[in-house]
Amino acid sequence: MSRTRAFIEFFKIYETLRIPVFSGVWYKALTKLDLKVFNKLSIPQNPLNTEKREETIICSLTSFPARIDYVDKAIKSLMLQTVKPDRIILWLANEQFPDKKLPEELTRLEEKGLEICWCHDLYGHKKYFYPVKNQKENEVVITFDDDIVYSPKAIERLMKTHKKFPGCLVCERAQARENGLRDIENPGKWKTISNIGVKFPSYSLNPSPGGGCLIPYKAFCEDAINEEKIRQLAYKNDDLWYMFMCAANGTRTVKTRKYHKIFTLVEGSQVVQMATENVVGNKNVEIMNGLIEAYPEAYKRIMTDKD
Repeated sequence: MSRTRAFIEFFKIYETLRIPVFSGVWYKALTKLDLKVFNKLSIPQNPLNTEKREETIICSLTSFPARIDYVDKAIKSLMLQTVKPDRIILWLANEQFPDKKLPEELTRLEEKGLEICWCHDLYGHKKYFYPVKNQKENEVVITFDDDIVYSPKAIERLMKTHKKFPGCLVCERAQARENGLRDIENPGKWKTISNIGVKFPSYSLNPSPGGGCLIPYKAFCEDAINEEKIRQLAYKNDDLWYMFMCAANGTRTVKTRKYHKIFTLVEGSQVVQMATENVVGNKNVEIMNGLIEAYPEAYKRIMTDKD
């Protein structure tokens, strides 16, 4: 069944390709088929790695009340990877779940090794903040979202690219700053399909943290876990925060592949969309300007792709 999902992914149209009528129909058909196959899959008895390896793989994600009924699907897809993670951690805010009541479909996954950790709310930053704060030299933290059914080869691709570029941030999806872009100050509108950051790591990439984003040890500058700065500069935009924290630290970003395929989304999870306000509402520009002022050297690296 996992092979079938990988086969379905092969036929997915890559993001930004627009063929009138056909693109939408093809996407809906493949997504429906992918979810049908996925829903029939059973989580193995031991979905987490139990063998000794050089680096520990920590999958980290967060959720909130409007999506808590769907996050088990995203977690299940992480338990069906061709390369098994060592840990899967779901970070939930005490403020958002005061009674700590969670869906049975979710808590049942604790029997399979899921760790549900309660923490102080930091919006989307929770998924990297806490594991990075305590990250060890032999650990990689991979961040994911709560509304995606991930490709069974997501971790495999990320780790394979990590081995080639061990000191770089690695992502499945990113938006590239190319010369001639009209919306240069809004990275949410940069190019998704680009050669930038594929064969050679680059500062000029705005990574998508929830698309599958591998953070090696000490990839971010120290401000990445400074709660005051997060709230002041980029509380509702961890994408831009990742980009600036890497650039400020002299860490480049690399993509697993040029042609990113459109994600399969969990059915019903898109009632609340977190990114719309930033990209369409132009909040990206406001946040970007604040980050430019706070980290001018990082911005210079992002714009020139040079140290």
